[in-house]
Amino acid sequence: MFSVFDYSLFSLFLLLSVGVGVYHAIAAKRRKFHHSATEEYLIGGRNLPILPVCLSLLTTFVSGIALLGVPAEIYQRGMGMGASLILGNGAFIVVGVFFIPMFYKLKFVNIYEYFEYRFDSLWLKRIGTFMFIFNCLVYMAIVIYAPAIALSGVADLPLEPFILVVGLCGTLYTTIGGIKAVIWTDTLQAVFLIFGLSMLVVKGTIDAGGMANVIHRAEDTGRLTDSILIYDLNPLQYNNLFIMAVGGSMHALGMFGLNQMSLQRFCSLPSVRDAQKVMVITIPAHLLVGCMSMFLGILTFAYFHGCDPIASGEAKSPDQLAILLAARVLGSIPGMPGLFLSTLFSATLSTVSSGLNSIAAVVFEDWIKPNLRKEHSKSPERLTKLIVLLMGVISTCLAFCCKFLGGIFYVVIATLGATSGPITGVFLLGLFFPKANKFGAFVGFFVSSITMIAVTVSNNIEKPYRNYVLPMIDEDSGWGSCENVTDYSINVIRDFYKGKGREFHYGDLSASAPSRLSSYAYSPTGKLSFHFGDAIGVMAFCSFCRQTDNDNPHVIKIIPAG
Repeated sequence: MFSVFDYSLFSLFLLLSVGVGVYHAIAAKRRKFHHSATEEYLIGGRNLPILPVCLSLLTTFVSGIALLGVPAEIYQRGMGMGASLILGNGAFIVVGVFFIPMFYKLKFVNIYEYFEYRFDSLWLKRIGTFMFIFNCLVYMAIVIYAPAIALSGVADLPLEPFILVVGLCGTLYTTIGGIKAVIWTDTLQAVFLIFGLSMLVVKGTIDAGGMANVIHRAEDTGRLTDSILIYDLNPLQYNNLFIMAVGGSMHALGMFGLNQMSLQRFCSLPSVRDAQKVMVITIPAHLLVGCMSMFLGILTFAYFHGCDPIASGEAKSPDQLAILLAARVLGSIPGMPGLFLSTLFSATLSTVSSGLNSIAAVVFEDWIKPNLRKEHSKSPERLTKLIVLLMGVISTCLAFCCKFLGGIFYVVIATLGATSGPITGVFLLGLFFPKANKFGAFVGFFVSSITMIAVTVSNNIEKPYRNYVLPMIDEDSGWGSCENVTDYSINVIRDFYKGKGREFHYGDLSASAPSRLSSYAYSPTGKLSFHFGDAIGVMAFCSFCRQTDNDNPHVIKIIPAG
């Protein structure tokens, strides 16, 4: 699948990424700053340009999991999640109008400091910080592991070298270069990401018979309008238009507005206006990459129409479909498979480097800075770099451990996702309910966390939607487009899809109701969602019992008058 030339291109991409980190490490030593070296390392001295920060914000949340998982989801179950992407962009306006001005004014480096200022609770801040570190470490491990295991399964390549190289490369340039290296490397990786996706989409569409054929095949099997325009409000189904719209909005709100990685990018800019411009520019960029990822799903379906690679055994899991498509479509063009490899792991590296830098920021601000003696003028930056290095090694080691977890792996992912929503709920409670206090925040967080852990774990154990798959052929087609097709291979594919179908959109009715709650209503595979709505209700109820003692106007009067 990959030639020496392809691996050379991939190696060049990695060297360029490390080179950016080395450049900024050298440049930092030569410059004289009007602020601390640690502030320069963590937020770039609050003087970074708009476009690189925008591209960094984009690539930070587009991981290798998204590039593989989104096409796989649409290939099997249609474009329903498209409503989540498109309608969810309305949340960007809320972030720009309310969240960015407030957090920029407070000048927090650790976003969870807000909990201490708003609720007068050190413990609430520590809980938020700890949950972020733990979730981020495990998520980075999954982000490294998932594309590596998918690639090794399709190309018969060893898993370990990809994990080691990507993990250590991301750790190296983040450690030596800080946030500037992260943001400028993200900019480089965004170019690889957009160019690689564009090449695959254009060449794949041509090979699949043109845009009209791709749309026709997706529409005929219910992957377009039929999978989007579902108006039944019953939450006990795989998805519907309402769930996707609200879930997408809450997901974007938590990801781009109330996240440590986002905060650092906003605070790295010279002014609030610049941060708001970044948010505006991110909307079309996010739509572009999201739409290309979704189109890959129906393109993959059209390309393999009549011969499902999963059923035939050519792909071991849906996550391998995008890689298989790239191998078929780009394999005849020298260097193109190497470009796709760089595209896939550029998304991985950007997420890992951003996570490492953000963990260093919260650890330094929460545990090291309060206990640091003033005479240690150079030690803060060194300690911060040591934190990045240590966390990078831990996340890489965790990536190696993923393959030994088996079914526990998915339960861990579900549990992590379930605890992300309640943290976002605490933010919203503090921001929009002036009378809320720490008692309500604690009760709401724990009630919501326990409830959602129970729901997500039951979903992963019972798997009520495991048989929900849209038709793989239309009524006028057969299973005759497989290479070297035989009656035996056709029968294998037919047997694979026995007991599966569209009728399982409401899940296995014998499964428990909590397990059938739409996974788009909470946090599947590390994504934030809107399940904290219930948590906000509980927190608001408890909070009106006693008004908070914190009278700071910057944290209580959040919503502009009028």
